[in-house]
Amino acid sequence: MSKLSRNLTIRLGYVPLVDCAPLVMAHELGYFREAGLNVQLLREPGWVTIRDKIAYGELDGAVAPAALTLALRHGVGVLPTDCLSAFLLNTHGDAITLSNRVVERGVTTAEALKQILSTLDADDSIVFGVPHAVSSHRFILSEWMRKANVDPAERIEFITLPPSLMPFCLKVGNIDGFCVGEPFSSLAVVEGAGSIVAESAEVSPFHPEKALIVTDWFNQQAPEEHLELIRQLDRACRRCETKDGRDEVAAILSQPHYLNQSEEIIRSSLFTGVASANSAHAFEAEHFHMFHHPRVNRPSRDKGVWVLNQLRQNGLVDSSELVSIDVEKCFREDLYESALVREAPISQMAIA
Repeated sequence: MSKLSRNLTIRLGYVPLVDCAPLVMAHELGYFREAGLNVQLLREPGWVTIRDKIAYGELDGAVAPAALTLALRHGVGVLPTDCLSAFLLNTHGDAITLSNRVVERGVTTAEALKQILSTLDADDSIVFGVPHAVSSHRFILSEWMRKANVDPAERIEFITLPPSLMPFCLKVGNIDGFCVGEPFSSLAVVEGAGSIVAESAEVSPFHPEKALIVTDWFNQQAPEEHLELIRQLDRACRRCETKDGRDEVAAILSQPHYLNQSEEIIRSSLFTGVASANSAHAFEAEHFHMFHHPRVNRPSRDKGVWVLNQLRQNGLVDSSELVSIDVEKCFREDLYESALVREAPISQMAIA
C-alpha cells in the first residue's frame, strides 16, 4: 500500500442517529488516527443537507442512506453528482411509529390502516414523515403498506422531516406517523406521542440501510485513503456487534456533540429484548441493529438492484430512466474486495 497523505482532511458528514455508530466509533476509538487518516466528522440536521453538501463539494462523503448514492448520480432532486459506495455499514434499525389518535382508532397494522383509509373523506389523507424521499424509510413504509394491498400513492402523503423533529411533529398533529431510525421512535414512546407498530427487520429483512458514500472525485484523488476508510469502518462495525462495543456506543453517542440523548434511550435499540424496567421500548427483532454480517456490509449488485426497484416502485424514476443507471458504478463491490479481501493487512483487519 502506498503511503497515506496525513495532510489530507477527509470531510465526512453524518446525521445524529444510532446507526452512525460505526463512523463515530472509528473516530472516537482512534481507528482512523491509527491508520494515518485525518477524518473530520461533520454533524448535519438531515439527509437533504448531506445530499446538497456532497453535490456542491462541501463534503467528501458521508454515512447516509444507501439509495442516496443512486439519487445523487442520477440527479434525483439535486444536481447530478458522480458518487459511489464500496461499503455498507448496517441493516435494519428503523421502526414505523403511529400517533396516539391513529392507534386509538384501531390502527396497529397495515391491514387496519387500509380500513381507515376507506372511511376518509375524498380530500383527506394519512400523513407520514420520512427523513428523505429516497431513504430506506420511505421504501419500508411502502413495503409495509403493499403487503396489506394498500397503495402508497393513494390517500397517503409523505413529507420530509429531519429525524429529530419527528416525535414533536407526531405529538402536535402535523403527521399521523413516521418511519425513522433510532432513537426517535423510542423518544416518541417515552414522550407519549405514539406507538411503534412495525420494525424494519420484519418488513424488509437485510435491506441496505446506511452506506459510506463518497464522490468519484475523492475516490480518484485519494484511492488509498478511501480503501483505508473502508477497513477502519469494517473494524468499527465488528466492534459494534459485540456487547462491550454496544456499551461503548451507548455511552459515546449519548454525549451532547453526538445524539445528546440519554444512554438508556440509545441502549433500548442496541440491546433488544433485554431492556430494563425503565427502558423506552424493548424492540422485538432479535437483530434490530446489525452492523456486521456476511449479508450486510458487501455492496453487492443485488442490493443495488433492490434500491433501483424501490426507486421505480415509489415513482422516483420511471422505467426508461432505470436502464440508464449503472448499478455497478454506484455499488462498487470491486473496491470492497480490494480493501477487505485482497489487500488489507491482517493487523488492520483485527477486531479491537
